[in-house]
Amino acid sequence: MASALIEMQLKENSINDLKDKQFVHNLVHMLAANAPACKSACIKCVKKLIQYPKMVKRFLSDPATIPLVLNVISFRSDPILKQEAAEILALLVQACKQPQFQIYQGLQELQSEHSVGLFLQLVEKSEREFKIQFLHLLIELSNKSKTAQNLIRDNVDAVTHLFSCLDSNQPLVRRWTMKLIYCVSEGDGVPLPPSPGKETAINNLASILICSPDFEERSIAAGIISQLPKDDIDVDEILCKTETLKAIHEVICSSDEEFGGIGAHNNQDKSLLENALAALLRFTGSSKPELQNQVGKLELYPALVRVLSTGNSLAKQRTATALEHLSRSTSSLVSEASIRVRHEDSRSLFNTINLFPNMSWCCSASAENKISCPVHGIACSQRHTFCLVKADAVKPLLQTLSDTNSGVAEASLKALETLLEDHSTLSHATAAIVESQGVEAILQVLEKGTLSAKTIALDLFHKIVNHSRISEPSFQRSEGILIQLLHEDAIRKKVALVLKQMKVLPEQSSYF
Repeated sequence: MASALIEMQLKENSINDLKDKQFVHNLVHMLAANAPACKSACIKCVKKLIQYPKMVKRFLSDPATIPLVLNVISFRSDPILKQEAAEILALLVQACKQPQFQIYQGLQELQSEHSVGLFLQLVEKSEREFKIQFLHLLIELSNKSKTAQNLIRDNVDAVTHLFSCLDSNQPLVRRWTMKLIYCVSEGDGVPLPPSPGKETAINNLASILICSPDFEERSIAAGIISQLPKDDIDVDEILCKTETLKAIHEVICSSDEEFGGIGAHNNQDKSLLENALAALLRFTGSSKPELQNQVGKLELYPALVRVLSTGNSLAKQRTATALEHLSRSTSSLVSEASIRVRHEDSRSLFNTINLFPNMSWCCSASAENKISCPVHGIACSQRHTFCLVKADAVKPLLQTLSDTNSGVAEASLKALETLLEDHSTLSHATAAIVESQGVEAILQVLEKGTLSAKTIALDLFHKIVNHSRISEPSFQRSEGILIQLLHEDAIRKKVALVLKQMKVLPEQSSYF
């Protein structure tokens, strides 16, 4: 029966006939047969039928399906049968939606410590083509199950073996292994093996990002690097010794045709750029001076600013976050410098530049910037001092605020917010935003943005109203938008304060 079914050309009406409970039950129980030919025919038949969503549900509804398929993997069977059984399980998991993991008993069994441990053992012991299939199964399982992810992360021996595969001379094994590592790392950080495997693992990831000719491999390596533990001194030290940041720089620059790169035109290129930017945040968000200094020496900001115009939403969001990190990390130093400069008018430009001889940050072009910054004056004229204004990043950041349906607007607002943290330069900073058509951009967020973006936009707008003049049309438009926002409970009081500052609401309004 099963053999005949394999040869049949199935259509939708045929599937309706085959989704009978008893038929599925009988077919599944053929997996318990002793005859290898019978078992093989059954496996092939199931694999063919689960291409159809209606049949997936029927197979999952039968409590015997997954245990019997697991038995094919668990007990001594033909390796090809094991591979096909693993493929069936991967397809069943892939076809499931998240809530179904709590409904079907068989899927619960797949997430057990025994099953996950078995698959990990088979990854370690199987030949290349079979190893890949079990890696695929573990990836599908990890994509749907936090339990499975944690079981993999907590298995030190398995993690050590997975990272050892990064040095494999089998590209497909290496790539599928990296996919699994990335999958179990997202959100929780990379489960690194203990030293000395830890150093080897990070160096291998860096080497793949730097040297691999394969875009997908480089992208996954960058993604894993972005998830490396944030507060691990050893990780920072190892990264400092590699050329990871230089490779990230090259990826970002190559996404811009002006740099002579290939341009991020296809999905692989876009993924590589997105993950390279995520890896960059591992450096810009670090509190370790060595990593910060590396960012500064590369003078990465021109390419970053261009991504704000050319990248997709995720690339823009990560770029804005990187710019926020860079700006926030130096804003206090620039603020201190600007205060000292104002108190020492007679100090020469040369001495001002040397106020912070050890500070190294990403910003200016290769020549010293001798033009005074309109916000910070000559306080940020040092070559490596980062400043959003000097980097010509203010207008591109404001232009991204039109993307109100993703996290881009919020990330860009947070970056712009760093300009307004120094009270002594607020009037100049708000003027820089206003002159870059910032009021209209911020009003667009207040009108259409998410609640969290509106909250930040309100703070920015409040400071602009306090320290700069806005045009009459913008004033009238903002008044209408803010009055509408009084209906949003979460930000009503903040809105009322802005309207009071604008003299639209009286001091004793009931909104306070």
